Amino acid sequence: MNKAFFRFFCFLERLWRVHIVDGLILRSSIKQFYQVAAGHILFQSLAAAVELDLFTILDREGAQTLPQLALRLGLEEQPCRVLLQGLLASGVVKKRRGRYANTIMSRIAFAGEGPKKMKAAIMWQKHIVYRPMARLLESIREYRNCGLEEIPGQGETLYERISAHPRLEKIFQDSMQEISVQANDLLARYVDFSDAHRVVDVGGGNGTNLLAILQRHPHLEGRVFDLPSVCERARAHFQSDNPSAKLEAIEGNMLQDEFPEGADVFMFCHLLCIWSKAENLKLLKKAHDKLPVGGRAIVFDIMERDTQDGPLAAAMGSPYFLGLATGTGMIYSEEEYEGLCREAGFTEVRRVRLPRGHTAIIATKEI
Repeated sequence: MNKAFFRFFCFLERLWRVHIVDGLILRSSIKQFYQVAAGHILFQSLAAAVELDLFTILDREGAQTLPQLALRLGLEEQPCRVLLQGLLASGVVKKRRGRYANTIMSRIAFAGEGPKKMKAAIMWQKHIVYRPMARLLESIREYRNCGLEEIPGQGETLYERISAHPRLEKIFQDSMQEISVQANDLLARYVDFSDAHRVVDVGGGNGTNLLAILQRHPHLEGRVFDLPSVCERARAHFQSDNPSAKLEAIEGNMLQDEFPEGADVFMFCHLLCIWSKAENLKLLKKAHDKLPVGGRAIVFDIMERDTQDGPLAAAMGSPYFLGLATGTGMIYSEEEYEGLCREAGFTEVRRVRLPRGHTAIIATKEI
């Protein structure tokens, strides 16, 4: 009797494992595989929906049937259905009782306007990043940004070349501002600037980071140090957003020129991932040389874990820096940034883990 029960139990266990547990795991793996293998198709569906402003329509006018949505978007029903298939499969819209509606995430990220939206980032991916990434294998084999050849012009980096394309440069700067807005308040909230006086944001773009910091720490003076075309945008942004703040844009090439005088904090926000370790060491040394005793360099970014097994953002970002942006950068680990800071001369180095996968490495000059 016991043997029969045991055999029956083993049969049930095998049935459970093979047909239920393994089946669920297999279905999950298959779905993940298709999302990766067909990612280019799903992305283009998302980009098309963003450009059609489909998510704003659903947010403002409520759930829609296929005929209603096709009419509202000015599309024939079949191509509209094809679009919606991709959006449903990727989980950015939902369907109930024949009506399509936003998910919570799509409403937050893509409906309407506002500082938390990610529309510009999708346009950056579509118009600047997408086609160059088709040459990733070539970039990996040759260890250079082969994808840059898809963007005509002079210069060895995306940042140099894009300045000759005003439309693309606007898309790029809009997306960088949008991405910065998602994260820059973390630095202002979680890093202590109370004893600082003048902060220089190296490669600070249009000054979004500095504006967030000065909003919480109005005693500070802020300087963006960036290329001339970028500084023009920063000055306009400062004037429109906070003309009374102590803000300035200083023109220069961070790799070639000396850093500005008088700073007691140099910030590198979403910047050092662009360059090689050798270039980053050079930048950190230049900061160390210009800082007074007690001055700090702050490296703020999404960073790879020390075990080099994630997060997902590292796997997504590194190919962009290798294949397009510069051909030398990647998402480095927290441990690597700490090592570079020490090699540059900083003796007190600590890391501050922040929300949304970000880390701030804070390096203090003691001698």
